[in-house]
Amino acid sequence: MKRLLAVLLALMLLWTAAGCGRGNTPAEEEDPPEQPPAEETVTVEFVAPVCVVINNHQAARPQSGLQQARLVYEFLVEGGITRFLAVYDQPFAENFIIGPVRSLRPYFAETAMEHGAVVAFSGTSHRTDKMIAQLPLRKVTQGKYFWRDSSRKAPHNLYTDITKLYTARGTSTAISSKVLPQELPAGEAALEFEVRYNRNNVVSYKYEAAKEQYLRFINGEAHVDRETGLQYGATRVIVRTNRHEDVAGTDLVDIDVNGSGTAVLYEGGQKYDLTWEKQDRQTVYKLADGTELDLTLGNTWIQVVR
Repeated sequence: MKRLLAVLLALMLLWTAAGCGRGNTPAEEEDPPEQPPAEETVTVEFVAPVCVVINNHQAARPQSGLQQARLVYEFLVEGGITRFLAVYDQPFAENFIIGPVRSLRPYFAETAMEHGAVVAFSGTSHRTDKMIAQLPLRKVTQGKYFWRDSSRKAPHNLYTDITKLYTARGTSTAISSKVLPQELPAGEAALEFEVRYNRNNVVSYKYEAAKEQYLRFINGEAHVDRETGLQYGATRVIVRTNRHEDVAGTDLVDIDVNGSGTAVLYEGGQKYDLTWEKQDRQTVYKLADGTELDLTLGNTWIQVVR
């Protein structure tokens, strides 16, 4: 009898425990910890880059193909005239025209060394040849990669296209990278600004929030593409100060693209102070707190000034 009572008591305890378990409602259970929202990354494809020297004489405007470049540098060359070094490092589904192509300067060559060391141009001076003789550049200069446009006067009529340039560069496999957009701190409002190379060459930008771009103007007029008619725009603009030295007996300049210095960033309608430094043959830009600026997403125009 005692044994039967013990068995019944054990069964009752098991039933009570099971009943308590079934009696728990979701409201009585602990809420699961909240998960942080997933960070949205952007996939970007890159290929081995090619740089192109592009004419910016008044007779060379409008240019072709600058919008597709991920980076565009603007340098003084002589007499207040500037030229561009455009960097193409992404795969393109369709061919497009680039130009007019113009001659090389030493500081263009040194900058191209930061971006794959493949540079397309038309001619150099004896002085430039001597100054860049030790640089391991791959020079794209053969006539088969260029053509003359008879509707324009030489030397402002030499063109190429992205297919020819990538052929000259050689095979390159596209590499995909997942990139997290950089969140910049609050800066100083800057919806418009101006970069004055001389009185006949005044570059200005106006921020268009709908496009999240700075639209580009030259001497107050929209800077447009010859092929598409669309105005050039930039995700960000960097105005970078470099040491310029006038070359005695000429109207040329030498520009020191090495060392370090200051710059100003314009992005998202705001303005930020930057520092820049050439590290291991690569120019690095940093915000005031020391954070390195990410130039991966969108396109960047770099205005190099005195």
